[in-house]
Amino acid sequence: MSFSYEDTRDSEHLRLLTPAIDAFIGRSQNPLATASTCPRQTVFFFAGGLATQLLRATKKFRDGVTKPQTFDYEVVWVTEETLNRGTVRNLKMHRDASGVFRDMGDRIIVGSGVIYAPLYDGFIDWCANNNLDLFVFDWDWRRRLEDTVTFFVHKFLPFFQARVLAAGLPDPLANFSLIGHSFGGMIVNLILRGNDPIVANLARVITVATPFYGYAAQVHRWFEGDSLVNGPNDIFKEDVMEVVASLPALYTLHYLDEATYRERATQSGLALDPDFPIASYPSMDATIATLRADPYNPKTNGSLVRYPAMTGFDLAELDYARLQAQQLAGPMPANLAEKFYNIRGVNTQSDQQTPTGSTSGNVTWNWIQPSFESTDPTPIVDGDKVPGDDTQPAWSARLATNAPARCITVRASDISHMVIMNNSRILDALASILCAPGAAMSPPVPTQPEPASDEDLVAFMRWLHTRPRRKTPWPRFDDPALRDLVPLEFREKLPAIMLRIVMDIMKRPGPPGLSGPAGGAPGTRPPGPKRGRPKKPARKPSARKPAAGRRRRRRRAG
Repeated sequence: MSFSYEDTRDSEHLRLLTPAIDAFIGRSQNPLATASTCPRQTVFFFAGGLATQLLRATKKFRDGVTKPQTFDYEVVWVTEETLNRGTVRNLKMHRDASGVFRDMGDRIIVGSGVIYAPLYDGFIDWCANNNLDLFVFDWDWRRRLEDTVTFFVHKFLPFFQARVLAAGLPDPLANFSLIGHSFGGMIVNLILRGNDPIVANLARVITVATPFYGYAAQVHRWFEGDSLVNGPNDIFKEDVMEVVASLPALYTLHYLDEATYRERATQSGLALDPDFPIASYPSMDATIATLRADPYNPKTNGSLVRYPAMTGFDLAELDYARLQAQQLAGPMPANLAEKFYNIRGVNTQSDQQTPTGSTSGNVTWNWIQPSFESTDPTPIVDGDKVPGDDTQPAWSARLATNAPARCITVRASDISHMVIMNNSRILDALASILCAPGAAMSPPVPTQPEPASDEDLVAFMRWLHTRPRRKTPWPRFDDPALRDLVPLEFREKLPAIMLRIVMDIMKRPGPPGLSGPAGGAPGTRPPGPKRGRPKKPARKPSARKPAAGRRRRRRRAG
């Protein structure tokens, strides 16, 4: 019997998770001395989308091999080369003949750690100080959400439980909770809804800043890529758009479909939110004020369409994601709902109460030609800012059908989506769910630097675009050794710059000056003219994969 690609990827993921399981065992055997009376329990944490580091095998998987294959790995997300050399292309996925999603070049990719430790260091310390045996589960945010859920429930949890019990410790699944930040909240939502026997002792499921009804950034990426990885003068923009179109998980991040919006319980819950009700459907046509632009039901306007046909955008995957998004947003059975808690953050003025409009809360969407290319202007324009955490609008970050008592709004002037898990008021909200009143300890939370200014980030990226390729990899973004590789003008600002990079990658867009000639390295040329191959006639986008020979290439900037 030969080992399939999926089985090999799962076995490799378990192998790479094993050191983290052993570290969990070590911490559980020697817990931190603390005055907290919070009851001891296991907590599994799922980081936000894009926040998990991804590793890529250095050799390709071989089909038909009858022995287990193991590989060495290198970081593919996120590195200096991701930002500067177009290696983000290595994140691309494709389907094999049986419909299984595989990685670029059949070189297996798995999650491993977080891209920048300061994103969660305060939360991790808080758990240790409150008898919470924390396991940060590394997951691949590119894959279909249920693939991650299936692996976690059916393969990881039995493996984890057996290894912990073999070390002589109590059953870690006798009393445990799940916490998911942002996109990670969608995973814990699905785990709870699955109600598998192995999670029978699941006590609580907590989402923090999770977009139950989508957010503005994702729809931009289909047409714009991402300014921080598009490269100087946007030379990799077309590649980035194709990568984004190949990743099935991202199709679930759109604003809610019309059917969900019209569903009585959901609409009532959203409209009657006592603090942050939704004003109207959040995705509207740019020219007809009354026409809704449902991202999950893209209609046509004569020869005009909603999505680009030339990037491999997959309408079949969009329909699949629609069903999953509806499942994630649907009402929950009462016996499961009583375990389900939602925490959302809202930026305020200095009084810590008055909300500010900090977050994109709606978009307008114009029609495009089927031959839309990366050099064409985006059809997506963000609307007015609404209360939120700078990335997720408050109206989207709670399940509208959940009981008000299980939906907690945290107001603070220092709320920021990417580091929200370190916020002291968010930690207090977690304590109110996981611990008895007054039981939790609150160690000092590391002070986060102010994110770098637009000017500092653009200056840093311009400098980065001039760097020659290194023979040895750059250090991680949180490695102190990185200071020695950058000019003096950036060294003291480096934590602020790294924080700004990870924040902007998540919430899109980057600052003005990163895209187009102004954002390129000094002395570079703008992209060359389009090649002379005629445009293809209008056609319906493929539901399976891009048509052969569709790619167009521009001359690269010097």
